[in-house]
Amino acid sequence: MSGWMVLLGGNPLNAGIAAYAASRGLRCIVVDWNEIPEVPGDLHIRMDIKDSRGVLEALSPYMKEILLAYTSADVATGTVAEVHRALGYVTPSDASLLLARNKVEMNERWERDGLLGKRFRKCFTLDDLKGFLDTEPSTAVVVKPALASSSRGVTVLPSRPGRSEVDRAFERASKHDPAGIVLVEDFVEGTEFTVEMLGDSLGNVRVFGVSKKYHTHYAGTNRVATKLHYNPNDVTQNVKEELATFGSRCYTSLGLCACPGHFEVIRRLDGTLVPVEMAARSSGFIISDLVDASLDRKGAFIDALRSVLDGSALKPGLEPASNSSMYFFYDLPPGVWLGDAQGLLPFLPTGVRTLASDRKRLIAGSKFSSIDSDTERVGFEILAGPTSALTIDSIFTAERGMLGDGMVSKEQFDPIKAVRMLRGSEINLSTSAWETLERSAKLDFDEFAQIVCQGITA
Repeated sequence: MSGWMVLLGGNPLNAGIAAYAASRGLRCIVVDWNEIPEVPGDLHIRMDIKDSRGVLEALSPYMKEILLAYTSADVATGTVAEVHRALGYVTPSDASLLLARNKVEMNERWERDGLLGKRFRKCFTLDDLKGFLDTEPSTAVVVKPALASSSRGVTVLPSRPGRSEVDRAFERASKHDPAGIVLVEDFVEGTEFTVEMLGDSLGNVRVFGVSKKYHTHYAGTNRVATKLHYNPNDVTQNVKEELATFGSRCYTSLGLCACPGHFEVIRRLDGTLVPVEMAARSSGFIISDLVDASLDRKGAFIDALRSVLDGSALKPGLEPASNSSMYFFYDLPPGVWLGDAQGLLPFLPTGVRTLASDRKRLIAGSKFSSIDSDTERVGFEILAGPTSALTIDSIFTAERGMLGDGMVSKEQFDPIKAVRMLRGSEINLSTSAWETLERSAKLDFDEFAQIVCQGITA
């Protein structure tokens, strides 16, 4: 096979797409506004991925050889559709792609179709938000931008929040929306999942993976995912089937077809399902590695996408999975990293392997703070293994081992223990730094971090 695959966005989480292209004998064009994208591909076109007209013009010399365009960015789903239309492929309508970007209109459509199951309001002003809170003051809510991604500007407000909390939540959300529009909705208690799907032009939807989602405790009032566990052994097959069916209904409700669907949904304790949001794209390594690993079939999702673009029909329902996989993000508490660059690797359970990783920020002596969006996460591992080995308990155990050996946290700072850990690390400190640390049994965390970060020698 020969030809080009177009990747809109050179984010390192898209490295799996470039690897897929290479595995199929394809070359990869990366469209990215950075001078040097983190995923370089075989050819770089420096351009805004939202500029569909400009992208089409830049791609025109290669159009006869382009087989597929892909993005993990909501803002570029329209550009992907324009490229595919130029190639004569089946594409989703512009209206459906807009619905999958605008969280207010998405909720309105799902409410119309009896799928929503929560209260919400579109807020133009702070008074709109306050009015919604006054209608049911005992309920926690989520405040977020109407158009944004990567968990930017999201705040979970408790019941009966203070005035300053409400003001900050509105300000955070509105500054991340192009028009300053804010969505407020009920905070739904339960377990969050993702559903990875693909629809054809005939109304069929095939679900390629279901993941159970876990969030960091180090994002303040925001909710940032740090683990997506595909085909987990602590979720029954019946529940996975229910999630797949519900996700398919929410996908078709928005009018989507011929594009991936990345769906977030909460399952309440009583078993009812409440949609969070749908994106008309996938994310990072999900369709290039994670889904394939759980299905034990390389290229399963992307090969199906290419067939759908040509007008082929899908078999509706959930693909049977035989293994587990996990999108593991390094979830470090505010503190100083003293471990080595292997991160989680030495602590993985037997039978679990890593398919790809980003550990470049795991530099001994680095100081980490709280995060506020997906883009601030430290790094990742793409894990795969048998469902009996890759369990959430085994990964939590590995994570605790890694943090116990390598992390001095700000919250539980003990200067004597911290110096002992530092002695056992591979960090080289200047003599004066060591002398200061040894003399000061009453160091606070910030003093310790400053001495370590400034005292490192080659």
